[in-house]
Amino acid sequence: MRLSVFLIILMFVLVPVVHGLEITQVGVFDFGVAYDIVYRDDVAYVSGNDGVDVFDVSDRENPEKLVRIETSGGAFGLALEEDVLYVAAVNDGLLIVDVSSHGNPVTLGSVMEFTAMDVYVDGGYAYVSCGGSYSIVDVSNPRSPVISSTVSGSGRSYTINVNGDTLYLGETEKGLMVYDISDRSEPVYLRTVSGTIGIFDIKSDGAELYLACHGNGIKVLDISDGPNPRLIGGFNNGGEAYGIHIVDGFLLVADLQQGIKILDISEPTTPTLSASWTSTHPHGISGDSQYVYLADQDDGLEIFIYGEDIEAPETPINNIDASENDSIVDRVPFNASFVLAGILATAWITRKKL
Repeated sequence: MRLSVFLIILMFVLVPVVHGLEITQVGVFDFGVAYDIVYRDDVAYVSGNDGVDVFDVSDRENPEKLVRIETSGGAFGLALEEDVLYVAAVNDGLLIVDVSSHGNPVTLGSVMEFTAMDVYVDGGYAYVSCGGSYSIVDVSNPRSPVISSTVSGSGRSYTINVNGDTLYLGETEKGLMVYDISDRSEPVYLRTVSGTIGIFDIKSDGAELYLACHGNGIKVLDISDGPNPRLIGGFNNGGEAYGIHIVDGFLLVADLQQGIKILDISEPTTPTLSASWTSTHPHGISGDSQYVYLADQDDGLEIFIYGEDIEAPETPINNIDASENDSIVDRVPFNASFVLAGILATAWITRKKL
């Protein structure tokens, strides 16, 4: 009887699958601390303490670093519109970079009047969160960007999102702040949504707005009435949600404390956990219907494969940037489930011998 109970427990802790999805690591390129990531057409752009590293990820097991877009104080938020990369470059403000030639990026223009933390681009405007304020920049001519307006604030705002004529600012200590921006030169504050403190990232998907709330999990809001968002659901089991990305009915979550979470959001009011990977510490996340790309606090770029029936190498190849002052240590993915299973097995064998 005891053996049967033990085997059942062992089976559950060994299987890294929740609701039918598996996930495992396939590649790493360690260049140090990374903050944000955007991905398109086998190219990943990853921000870090020295700027933005550009990677060819067509071979997921062996990502190739193409070039670094250097900035004087590092870079945080990124936005990609067609062949133009917008970089929240901290000390260098907003950088606008032509990346049509992935290995030879060309800076088109910049705005250096503010300290940039995050950027969202839509309809010829770049919306830049600046720590305690935000600015709206006309980028219809990327070679000559012009500030349309700046809204001052006293809190900590790290992320920004726009839906039509409504702007959503994530203020970590106050919550989601809503502005009417029908006149980009004169934004008007409307309200702050209660129950949304701790925001580090915002993504929209049709009539839903998703918030990554550090320490408070994921919040889901109905924004069908744009200026009047309404909380309709969430997912919270602790952790430190920093970054989110929406793809094919799933919400990919970068949790600095608990790693990757893949949530099924086919029913937005009740997101459910489909898969997770705990042995990583990501700030930012992107992906497609097969792969997850991380901007990791410790290992730079990390790549994972997920799905119902995945094939992956037994041990991911760890590529290390030789130009970085980092110890060359092979990093094999750690999975707490396997450790727990080993402990249980050892305890049971020991008990039987006694």
